[in-house]
Amino acid sequence: MAVNLNKTPAAVAAGARLTLDRVSHRYGDNLVVDDVSLDIAPGEFVTLLGPSGCGKSTLLRILSGLMAQSEGTLKIDGLDVTGMSPAARGVGIVFQNYALFPHMTVAANIAYGLQARSLGDKKSIAQVVERMLETVRLSGLAKRYPRELSGGQQQRVALARTLAVSPRILLLDEPLGALDKNLRLDMQIEIRRLQRELSITTIMVTHDQEEALSMSDRVAVLNAGRLEQFDSPSTIYDRPQTPFVATFVGTANLIDARLTKSTDGYRASSAMGGDWLLREPSPCSVPGPVIIAIRPEQWELDFSESGSNEMQAVVQLVMPLGPTLVLDLLLADGKSIKLSMSRTGSRALAHGDSVKLRLRPDANPAVFLSAS
Repeated sequence: MAVNLNKTPAAVAAGARLTLDRVSHRYGDNLVVDDVSLDIAPGEFVTLLGPSGCGKSTLLRILSGLMAQSEGTLKIDGLDVTGMSPAARGVGIVFQNYALFPHMTVAANIAYGLQARSLGDKKSIAQVVERMLETVRLSGLAKRYPRELSGGQQQRVALARTLAVSPRILLLDEPLGALDKNLRLDMQIEIRRLQRELSITTIMVTHDQEEALSMSDRVAVLNAGRLEQFDSPSTIYDRPQTPFVATFVGTANLIDARLTKSTDGYRASSAMGGDWLLREPSPCSVPGPVIIAIRPEQWELDFSESGSNEMQAVVQLVMPLGPTLVLDLLLADGKSIKLSMSRTGSRALAHGDSVKLRLRPDANPAVFLSAS
């Protein structure tokens, strides 16, 4: 039994629930997806985020029906779809290179899937093509060829072609990788706008943290085939559950310390001089050796003469990034750490300057049990 498709292409079908239960995949003896479970709600935008080789692209191909998992089950609205084709699943995929037919016009590219699946007569297909062009804001370009379009316009044609067949799940494979920075931001906004308007369940693959955090309802962080954390972007960034998530999503300085319980909460003491009160250590609050993941913006510099419980560091590099200054600092033990601060009102610093740094009063860094 196949997932029902809208055979009269009047609108994109409502998003479907997608459930992965202990999905694994092997290439020979190489385990590339390791026991991944996800429950993705109808209309949700989820990003599979991780470094090259973490299994995210393999997982996307499994979701699409282009390959079958070695183990586990994949369900769409409660129906096991293992072995079903992408069309039978109601899944549409936009590839990184867009895969447009160069000898076809924009209109013919968008109509291709409808014609191949016999989804309507000539008149109804033409109406869908016109509506899709309006949806992706390309009205008036129906007769152009892909070579006559910009990268962003080609991206929108690829989206329109996929959306025209009324998929219930939209898969995006590194959709913005071929675009320059300014155009990428425009397309992030455009894709998110379309996804929200159409309420289509969307899974995107990327290694770009900024894309994942800015576009997603939830992010699945993968590492070496395993799921490290599946949470909202703010939770992923503010409350990482593993050191890998802390360092891969954004930047984090990993500081060795000792955690103790005190009357006013928890205190973390570093051999480098830091002694900090932590409100809610997470995910670890076990006294003993720990690793503290401190974001660059959670530090501040102290230029007073009588500071205490602070760390001494030497400025190695000052990098202005728009309204922000990023400092590369060297601790006494040779560890390099990053600090970011507003350029407005900042004291001039240069290579070789000695500074004192402390945690901001509102900082609540993640704490992990030390492996040592």
